[in-house]
Amino acid sequence: MYDPYSVLGVSRQANDDEIKQAFRGLAKRFHPDTPEGSADKGRRFTDLSIAYEILGNQSKRRSYDRGEIDAHGNPRANYTPRPEPAAAEQEFEVGDVATAERPQAKNGHANGEAAGFRGTFEKAFGVGPATEKKSRVEELFGEFFGERSAGRKRPAPGKGLDTHYDLHITFEEAALGGTRRVKLPSGNRFDVKIPVGVKEGQTIRLRALGEPGLPGGPAGDALITIAIEPHPYFRRDGRDIHLALPITLNEALHGGKVKVPTLQGTVTMAVPAGANAGQSFRLKGKGIPGTGLQASGDQLVTLQIVLPDQSDPHLSDIVKRWETAHPYQPRRKFGDA
Repeated sequence: MYDPYSVLGVSRQANDDEIKQAFRGLAKRFHPDTPEGSADKGRRFTDLSIAYEILGNQSKRRSYDRGEIDAHGNPRANYTPRPEPAAAEQEFEVGDVATAERPQAKNGHANGEAAGFRGTFEKAFGVGPATEKKSRVEELFGEFFGERSAGRKRPAPGKGLDTHYDLHITFEEAALGGTRRVKLPSGNRFDVKIPVGVKEGQTIRLRALGEPGLPGGPAGDALITIAIEPHPYFRRDGRDIHLALPITLNEALHGGKVKVPTLQGTVTMAVPAGANAGQSFRLKGKGIPGTGLQASGDQLVTLQIVLPDQSDPHLSDIVKRWETAHPYQPRRKFGDA
């Protein structure tokens, strides 16, 4: 089984310097532009780059050691840090990117847009981003391999790694959809379309916005996992919205019209006289809006009779006298309970 530690030939207890030294030595040996370069070396070089991308990054290394991601940096199928694993398996394709701003470096390339192996080697060999037409990484390899490597076959193109981010959105954004501006660690900013009815743990995939690929290879994708902030009084069940609505004792006894908050704004609802706590009413079409073949959900309003905050001796006396004259047993269905 592919394992970054085995690829680099280091133990799981290896420190950062040991990992970097191992990568440097193997990278010189297996770089495809060496005189003995071959397709096999190109594949080995790609494996080395991917392994160092994981182990050379402390955050990714910890995630790999905990079993959260696989050897290629992708989330493991059996790792479910969120409460809705079924929803987490779903992805939204995003053509969903309204605009994209890429910061420009002095050489005219967007930050982080150099060849995939370049970013890895800049980290491993202690050089920074290229600011001239020829990067310092390329100059470094010129020293290692000499100008005789010029014109030789480049490494086989390889797709860049996917990158993973969490996006925290409000309950209303999740229910109604919208657009949220996202800033990635690379500095790129994107307006991401949030689909109507997105669920906790679902993923929005931004094509070609992940790690750059090996020379000539496509970039990986950016995977944005949705985290939804809880709402103070709405609760979601599929496409339906639930609300516990407080009413007064007078409203329960005599009925009346009350204002009810919904995702689409405040509406008026009639409460019948003699309404009980726990009684529910359905507001059609006031849940998650419909999309495609899916119909709109409803809002279910459950009544909650609330007594005054302050104890009222007069009210207490009235209720006691009334109950004496009109005894009843609300728990009779429980038998002797």
